[in-house]
Amino acid sequence: MLEDFRKAFGKPLMEAIGTFVLLLTIQLSVDAPSADKAPMAIGVALMVMIYAGAPISGAHYNPAVSLALWLRGKQTVGEMLIYWIFQLAGGTFGAWLGGIISGTYSYIGVGKNFTLTQALLAEICFAFVLCFVVLGTATHSKAAGNGYYGAAIGLTVTAGAVSVGQQSGAAFNPAVALGLSMAGDFERFGYCCATALADLFGGALAAGVFYMVAPDQFDISGEYESVA
Repeated sequence: MLEDFRKAFGKPLMEAIGTFVLLLTIQLSVDAPSADKAPMAIGVALMVMIYAGAPISGAHYNPAVSLALWLRGKQTVGEMLIYWIFQLAGGTFGAWLGGIISGTYSYIGVGKNFTLTQALLAEICFAFVLCFVVLGTATHSKAAGNGYYGAAIGLTVTAGAVSVGQQSGAAFNPAVALGLSMAGDFERFGYCCATALADLFGGALAAGVFYMVAPDQFDISGEYESVA
């Protein structure tokens, strides 16, 4: 029975673990005395978990990334949906545990003096950039076997957090937006749902743009191996 479970759910479980670490780091860092360094802590945590999990599950840790990879033809819709469930569960648990450890729960929201439209546009833009970086560094045949994809993806998140954290909360990831909200009694849940949809749209847009700029990649057959 255990062997059957490992074969069926080993990869999704890795997704839950990676998303758990990401949300735990977010919850612990954004309200810490050194909160100005939170973007770096979050980017580094994502990077190391990508390197740890990519050989196992592909290390998506983000439903928007999984959507982009499904559109890229690297997952079935069933695999994508299972990943989504485990990503959300792991992320919510990480956010909940981080809140217990730190004594406070953090949420994303529209920044002061910014509008909802500005915040959602910021999320779409950087979810697009993040997913496009994933597609380019971790799925392009000419980048196969590179050792920099994890750093590229982690640094993209850091750059996005520094750039638009004050506008939108810098989720770029439905599991981040929803996990933080659900761990804290569904605080700002409406905005988090809107953010999750914006992030998914950014992921879909990245897949569409990748299709346009790299048409040769859609003629290459083979198994998907490593991605964040």
